[in-house]
Amino acid sequence: MNISLAFVKNERQVLFHSFEKEGVKAQIFDLEDLSDHCPQTILISEELYQSSEVQEKLSSNTKYSPIKVIKDKTFDSDRFDNITLDEATKIIKETLETWSLKQNLNLIENMFEYIEQLESLFPNDRTAFFEELWHLMRINLAASNLTIVYNHMKKPDKSSDKNKLIRVVIEGQNKPNPTENQELGEALFKNYEGKFNQNFELYSKDEKGALVFLGKVKESPLIILAESLSCGPLQLASLSCLFKGLNRLS
Repeated sequence: MNISLAFVKNERQVLFHSFEKEGVKAQIFDLEDLSDHCPQTILISEELYQSSEVQEKLSSNTKYSPIKVIKDKTFDSDRFDNITLDEATKIIKETLETWSLKQNLNLIENMFEYIEQLESLFPNDRTAFFEELWHLMRINLAASNLTIVYNHMKKPDKSSDKNKLIRVVIEGQNKPNPTENQELGEALFKNYEGKFNQNFELYSKDEKGALVFLGKVKESPLIILAESLSCGPLQLASLSCLFKGLNRLS
């Protein structure tokens, strides 16, 4: 699982540390480009966080990455540059747990509104429906990566005069990217064939945070693959309630 952390150095620059490769020093880039990197947590000093200019620049990232205000004045760019994987993981996990709690409470408080919004999309625009579902699941699981695989009917084109069943894969870190991926879709649906017994269930989870969910929406099966350091009873209960609501009339 990829571990990534950002540190706002000043009003213009941000440091980014990804632990995909051991021993790599932190990268530096413009604060405006932070959303292209999707860190799991953004660290910022208490002093810098008071800047309205900095908060405005960070506003586009708050939907995807939680912000942790650092009150320790000794935590500077040099310390961040030499942060260990264990230190980064601890910071990210603690921050994501708090952030995910807020997201799940918001889902519970506004459950009917979310269900109505999704239901309005499902019969008319399945891609938009699954993109919105992707966003909801991504923030509620505080996932660093999320993939949803589902069936879709492709309308007739020049090569065929009949509807064609295709497998659509929506994946991404902070933004959903839908593609037709017949090979991956076929392999996954074959692997989990006959196991779509509930509206929503956590099928498997490993010690590194790799999750597999199986579910159905209006009898249409879907597979969800996620990477998350924060997945507990609250996340599972709120998402299960969401899927029950979506399937209540099917």
